[in-house]
Order: sequence, then C-alpha cells, then structure tokens
Amino acid sequence: MKQLRWTSKWGMKTIVLGLCFLLTALPALGQSRPYSDVPDWAYQAVKKLVDNGYLELYEDGTFQGNNPVDRYTLALVVAKLLTSLGEGGIRGGQEDVALLRKLSNEFQNELVLLTLKNKELEARLVQIEQGKLILAEDQTKNTSSLQLLSAEAKGLRSEIVGLRSQVAELLQEKNRLEVQLYNLEKNQEKQKDKIESLQAELAQEKKTNRFLLLFVALIGVAGVFLPAQ
Repeated sequence: MKQLRWTSKWGMKTIVLGLCFLLTALPALGQSRPYSDVPDWAYQAVKKLVDNGYLELYEDGTFQGNNPVDRYTLALVVAKLLTSLGEGGIRGGQEDVALLRKLSNEFQNELVLLTLKNKELEARLVQIEQGKLILAEDQTKNTSSLQLLSAEAKGLRSEIVGLRSQVAELLQEKNRLEVQLYNLEKNQEKQKDKIESLQAELAQEKKTNRFLLLFVALIGVAGVFLPAQ
C-alpha cells in the first residue's frame, strides 16, 4: 500500500479540502465558536468538523491548521465519517461514498490498528474496572480489619486505664500501711521506754523495801536486847 507523507504545507489544509464536500451534509450547531487562527475560507469547514467531533482543538482553543498531520489522525477522521454515514448522521451521494471507500482503503492499515488499539483500550478499561472492584473489596476487608483492630485497641486502652487505677489504689494503700507501720514502731518505742522506766522504778522500790525491812528488823532486835525502862 502506498504510504502518504504529510508536511506542514499539506497538513490540516489537505484534510479540510479533501472533506469539504461532506460538510454541507453535516448538521450545523446554533452557537459559533471563535477559532482565531483559522482563515475565512476554511472557517465553516473547520467549525463543522470540530463541532461534530471529527477533529479537536488544542488546549488553548486554537486549531493550528499549519501543523503536520499523521496518517493515524486522518484515518481516525475517516473512520468517524464512515460511522456517521453508516448511522445516517450524514448523507452523501455516490461520489461521496466512492471517495470515502477510497479513503478507507488507503488507510485500511491505520483503521485496523486503531480498531485493535480501541479494543486494547476497552480491555484495559475492563481490567481497570475489575481492579477497582478488587480494590473496593480489599478496602472493605481492610476497613473491617481496621474496625476490629480499633475495637481491640479501644478495649486494651480501657484495660490499661483500669490497671492504672488499680496501681494507683495499691500505691495509696501501700502508703497508708507504711504510715501505720511507722506509727506502730513509734508506739512500740514509747512502750519500751515506759517499760524500762517502770522496771527501773520497780527495782528502786525493791531496794527501798529491803532497806525498810532490814531497818525494821534491826529495830525489833534492838528492842529485845535493850532493857526495859
């Protein structure tokens, strides 16, 4: 198949000229869109091609008709025209159909590649959608797991709070017992001192009593031996 080469001189201008005969059959839209870089002689043709979705503007809203066009772009335009013709979107005579058939044959390879690429993109889209479903299921599972972990963590936090409260109570009880033990030790020391003091008094009292008994005994003995008056 003969390969066509498109230069900046015969780029978008060639497409516009080659398809102008079909544009009269395309439905015109009510509102116009300004294309500042499109010359007057091609304005309506470019407008209808863009408005009907056969060509697209650049992001800045310009058409840039002097840029070179590749065969894939032209094949895509032909494919869209064939689709519109088959669906009744445009009406053409025998010459129009013959020209479209010739263009279709010329760009058969590109159309086949575009069709395959479209199928690949559709398959990829299906994979992406399936992946999204899997991710959604995983997210649901992860959400459930996270909820369980959150509940478990909440329970653990409650247990920790309870343990801290118990530890605080035990420390308070320990401090109270230590105070009581200290007081008991102090009381024991005081009792010990008292006992020692009483023991000392008792020992002193015993000595005093022995002395008194000895004194009384001496007086008794003296009374026996002393002459009576």
